[in-house]
Amino acid sequence: MSIADPTRRRSRWARADADVEAALLAATEALLEVGAGRAAVALAMPGGTVEEQRGGRSGTPLPEALDDLAAGLLADPDMPLAGGIVAGAVEVGDGGRVVAVARPRPGVEAEAVRVAAEAAALGVARAALLRRGRSHSGQLERLLATARRVAESLELETVLGAIVRDAAVLLGADSGEMLLWDEGRRKLRVAAAWELPGDIIGYEMPFGEGLSSQVILQRRTLQVDDYATYEHRVHDLDRIAFRAILGAPLLVRGSPIGVLNVHAISEGHRFRPGDADLLSAFAGHAAIAVDHARRYDNEVRLGRQLASTNAELVRSLTLQRRLAEQVVTGAGHAGLAGELAAALGRPVVIQDHLWRVMAGASPPGSNADWGALTSPRPSAGRGRDQGEAGSPERQAVPVRVGREVVGHITFGSEDRLGPLDRALIDVAATGAALEFARLRAAVDVEQRVRGEFGSDLVAGTFGSDEAIAARAARLGYDLGEPRDLLLIDLVEDDQAEPAEAAALEGRRRLTEHLAESLLHRRPGSFVFGLGRSIVVLATTRGSEPPRAGDGTALAVELQALAARLDPAVALVIGVGDRCTEAADYAPSFRLARSSLDAMGRLGRRPGIVGARELGALRPLLAATAPEELRAFARRTLAPLVDGSRVGPELLATLRAWIDEGQVQRRAAQRCFVHVNTVVYRLKRVEELLGCSLDDPATIFELTLALRILELDPAVGTGDPFGRTALGRR
Repeated sequence: MSIADPTRRRSRWARADADVEAALLAATEALLEVGAGRAAVALAMPGGTVEEQRGGRSGTPLPEALDDLAAGLLADPDMPLAGGIVAGAVEVGDGGRVVAVARPRPGVEAEAVRVAAEAAALGVARAALLRRGRSHSGQLERLLATARRVAESLELETVLGAIVRDAAVLLGADSGEMLLWDEGRRKLRVAAAWELPGDIIGYEMPFGEGLSSQVILQRRTLQVDDYATYEHRVHDLDRIAFRAILGAPLLVRGSPIGVLNVHAISEGHRFRPGDADLLSAFAGHAAIAVDHARRYDNEVRLGRQLASTNAELVRSLTLQRRLAEQVVTGAGHAGLAGELAAALGRPVVIQDHLWRVMAGASPPGSNADWGALTSPRPSAGRGRDQGEAGSPERQAVPVRVGREVVGHITFGSEDRLGPLDRALIDVAATGAALEFARLRAAVDVEQRVRGEFGSDLVAGTFGSDEAIAARAARLGYDLGEPRDLLLIDLVEDDQAEPAEAAALEGRRRLTEHLAESLLHRRPGSFVFGLGRSIVVLATTRGSEPPRAGDGTALAVELQALAARLDPAVALVIGVGDRCTEAADYAPSFRLARSSLDAMGRLGRRPGIVGARELGALRPLLAATAPEELRAFARRTLAPLVDGSRVGPELLATLRAWIDEGQVQRRAAQRCFVHVNTVVYRLKRVEELLGCSLDDPATIFELTLALRILELDPAVGTGDPFGRTALGRR
């Protein structure tokens, strides 16, 4: 009969093994049969597993604690025996031992009982060895089964769960888990578990805590006999009453990727010495499974990426070919915008360097309005020409020919662009650049033809009025329309002379900008370059009759327009006579040219000069040194330009009086003062200058000095007339 003490630790698989129990029972009965009145047989295996049987005949006095004596002999085989007790002991191996203890009945020889005890111990040892062999065979079968799972399955979660279960069952553990190491995040994550709470899967713990971290750091199997007192334990897991824990590292090519743990929850449980090697074998299979699964995932991901990349490459080449076809077939910017909008799935607008819309398109079937993307020219300093710019709703990419920005491609940017989209935009930008270059070539040809025509017109080198009128008509101009002639020079900084190519490009762009502006302001006007100058032949405003001073007013507008284009641009503009027929252009041009040359003698400064206003001053400026002119103006007007408080008022009144034909009433209206104020100021001028304003020679000298002062404000303390240009308001 079995009377095993329930306090003795016994694993589930040991309790189910009937061979050793039968051997223990047979050994006890054999001792009783040869004359033992009381007998005990016990088997102890490493790890604290003890199995025993006790028996005795009725009516036979039983010594107390005979089973305790057997347990003591298991721990210390040299323990002395007393009171006629005999014993037999046999080593099983790996620290295992069988002990048989008996007390002979009265009249029974002790030697016979001792021999029977030794025989009983041998029988139990044989059964234990047979069971151990079957156990090793079972371990091998489980390892082989695990290896087959690893080789046959790519379901990582299923394989890891089976490995944890097999390892825990084979080692007689109560539960098990597998943790994978995320080295980048410094975390350990539970990937599989057996006989643990369901919420443990996916649980993460900081690396450095728990036995698992130490296993990875030391790269070897470690054991903790009592986890409750372990210094590195994870306090968050105190809810699970772990006792003994055995952990083995998962190593792939010598590097740890995780840990396989098995646990015991029974107090006093100890894993056997051979269990570490067995767990390491399971951990090796788990490492192979994880590595295979990761390799498979990588191969699948790489395969998908390769397939996706191939598909994107085919799509990219197709779209690039279609974009190139738009350029080759002459579809122009409209074709490019349509193809790019369809490829990107968002609205697209192509604009030139002045932000004029060249073309726009929305994706097929889309209600998006590409017109909302059109951008006016950005203000100075925003740097839109430096690269991709815009807002969260739109982006603008520059179109370049060489280093010059010739246009922009603007597109909706609600979603981020992928590499393919950006490549398509680059291709479209190249196509747009080619189209801009083609248009520029056509414009250059047109400008050259227009420039040759304009040069002949203003130089008067044409055979007849009819011939030059016919040339103008072929270009779309009617020389019968009245036009104002303006001659424009750019004021260049002598301290920083620009490169010839840069200066030429600056004049070209300014010419285009002025021509574009006049196209809308004064249809029929045309602008062309002539050497380092720009010639403007501007029609009058609509159906209004020409008025004196229209040319000067237009010059003021063009100065402001150039400043908006580039604040660094400074213009000096000469205004010639109005032209009503072909023969008028050459004299008007010479008049404007001589006016600018005259201004140049006093130093080229930004401003506007009306050629007729210079009058007799033109030949005088041409024949006299600038220093003599300045000295004459200072000497004549000295009391009025010496910085006195009343000087500017007196100069303004004197100029208005002379300009208005020496009529005091008109001078008062022009100066917005009472006529008596004009009378007083003129008397004050006579007093300061020591002259009479009734003398025609004095009037001529004062007029000449005022004109010099007007052209060269440096003569005095500034412009005494409060003017923004050298011509009249």
